[in-house]
Amino acid sequence: MQLELIIAQLRALCPSLAGRVAGAAEFKPVQEAAALPVPCAFVIPIDDRPDPPKAVNAVGQEMTDSFGVIVALDNRTDEKGQNASAGVHAIRAEIWSALLGWIPGPVNTVNPATFYNGIFYEGGSLLSLDRARLWYQFEFGAQMWIGASDGWEAGGLAALPEFGAQDASSNWLPGSALNVEVDVVTPVFDPSGTYPPNPVVDFNASTVMATANSPRTHGPDGRVEFQLAVP
Repeated sequence: MQLELIIAQLRALCPSLAGRVAGAAEFKPVQEAAALPVPCAFVIPIDDRPDPPKAVNAVGQEMTDSFGVIVALDNRTDEKGQNASAGVHAIRAEIWSALLGWIPGPVNTVNPATFYNGIFYEGGSLLSLDRARLWYQFEFGAQMWIGASDGWEAGGLAALPEFGAQDASSNWLPGSALNVEVDVVTPVFDPSGTYPPNPVVDFNASTVMATANSPRTHGPDGRVEFQLAVP
């Protein structure tokens, strides 16, 4: 997930944070920073949790992308953290208002048309409490779809030769990919007509009843009864 979109959303819609929102890879370096104005928040990646594939022979999985919003609140007035704990609920309401149901842009995959579903809440927990700050982490997730365009198939199929041919106007030429002509044995045949020998060697006059004397009792009779062309 593109965390910079989350950061921008929190900066714009959480007035208590006054724009003090940044990104981080993990909690420990953030906690060790001494000169942080509070309240402030940091957006960190958590994990992704894919569901089992929908099919054994195709790429298709739903996945939840999760991230955390770590909030630092002032705890200097009450070392027990009671006052800061009350502030957790207030800042949570602002974060919920900014994020819940919001779609955080397209998924960063090969297919730019793939979007996340709306963000949902996954829970929260206390990370740390000292004389100066209370650290609390709110966790969120958004579901996405892993499809064929994300896997090997997208590049593998693109490397295959074209199936069929096109004219100068990019229209498919009938029969350029597949042309099936059927000379049936029975029940469609002409018992008395005379037809030229089949040009296909495997169905020449020695094996086709095109030159057989009338009346024929069955086909093939050397003519095409059915034809299928696939561009």
